Amino acid sequence: MKKASIVVFSILLPLIVTGCAKEWQNPDTALPAKKLKITSILVSPHAYDSAGVIVEGKVWDLTFNILEEKDSETPYTSFKIADKDGNFINVFALGHVPLLEGDLVEVKGIYRREYITERHSFINEIEAVSIEKIK
Repeated sequence: MKKASIVVFSILLPLIVTGCAKEWQNPDTALPAKKLKITSILVSPHAYDSAGVIVEGKVWDLTFNILEEKDSETPYTSFKIADKDGNFINVFALGHVPLLEGDLVEVKGIYRREYITERHSFINEIEAVSIEKIK
């Protein structure tokens, strides 16, 4: 009886340990998000407010600017991401992201219906965690 339980335990323990192991994710860029169409967010902005979202579209109205504070300057990128019908959501990303007007991109970030901080007002905007060009 003891041998049988030792054999079962020795087989199950490695399975349990390896089943619990996860792939490491960078906490600065890891964000639980759902891939959505831009129109889904625009139709139900309250449902996605402060949620992680992933959208694809074309870069439009691209600007590079600097947030000026009393002791520092922080570069940022902003643009509209538009679907094929022209529906769009504003995107804000810290740093100067190497994009061109008309690039097809996937944006992962937090959608803000309306969120005001000391540095920025997010209104119908995605605060981007990652922006990747689509080939």
